[in-house]
Amino acid sequence: MKASKIIPILLSVLIVACNKPNSSTKMHSSEVSNEIYSGPIIDMHVHAFGENSGFSAMLGVEMSQSMTGKAYKAPATMEEVKEETFARFDDHHIVKAMVAGGEDWYDSSPERVIIGNSHHFSIKELKEKHAEGKLEVLGEVAPNYNGILPTDTSLTKYFDLAVELDIPIAYHMFPGGPPGGAYGPYPNIRAHQGKPLQLEEILIARPTMRIYIMHAGWPYLEDMKALMYAHPQVYVDLGVISWVLTRKEFHHFLKGLVDAGFGKRIMFGSDQMIWPETITDGIEAVNSATFLTLKQKEDIFYNNAATFLRLSEEEIKSHKEEMD
Repeated sequence: MKASKIIPILLSVLIVACNKPNSSTKMHSSEVSNEIYSGPIIDMHVHAFGENSGFSAMLGVEMSQSMTGKAYKAPATMEEVKEETFARFDDHHIVKAMVAGGEDWYDSSPERVIIGNSHHFSIKELKEKHAEGKLEVLGEVAPNYNGILPTDTSLTKYFDLAVELDIPIAYHMFPGGPPGGAYGPYPNIRAHQGKPLQLEEILIARPTMRIYIMHAGWPYLEDMKALMYAHPQVYVDLGVISWVLTRKEFHHFLKGLVDAGFGKRIMFGSDQMIWPETITDGIEAVNSATFLTLKQKEDIFYNNAATFLRLSEEEIKSHKEEMD
């Protein structure tokens, strides 16, 4: 038989084999659990702001979410924000937290705080911080607030730095601030700038770069699935979508990623800014997902981030033994 005839036959066999249900991984309705995960949690998305940040004007003010209607009231000071955030960490067994701007919080909980710093610093400054132990994650990198796409040449050096230092980069795509943010505090932001597939050539050029997309690329579910399929190094965190969206929409998006087979690369992130209660609401949003097994919840809350962060077996064991 000619090779031209053999190749299509082999491809057909391969396709059938790849699509054949696997009894070891196929989910049955009996495997879906309403159980609540209560083990250790890694929060991959927290913020520490100074007293003079743009969020200061919202301290002590009640804010209503336009999507859900729920109101959140911030503490009166940034110090209280920190104290209440750490109290939530304790309540929910959050053993690690990637804190953007976390230098100010590190001394309060050095075993827990993973220090993130952003692209607002120069490369020289970031290298100095890394040498001093003050840069463990390059993030939050969120140039879209200024209308800058990930493909902009001004960002190339930051992607290269993440590879050079072998540290993760936390990249924000969308949402951008509150609904309608372009008409308020973020006039340069545009919804189309949040499409995850913009990262493709950046990833191809840096196959060893550890990157996670904050807010899981919402609302571009199909783009996000395509990106994660094509680039196995890409992880996501759930971020703000776990509490700013309606529960139905959040579960729809999360289920789409899980059903597509990416449950091992989804990480919990609260995107706690100045409303510590959002940590609790984000955790509850995942725990209330009845389409997830208890093992899948454990992966999202802890195991996937532990793998992504390259935690040692000893540290993982200690985190889990604390809960026994």
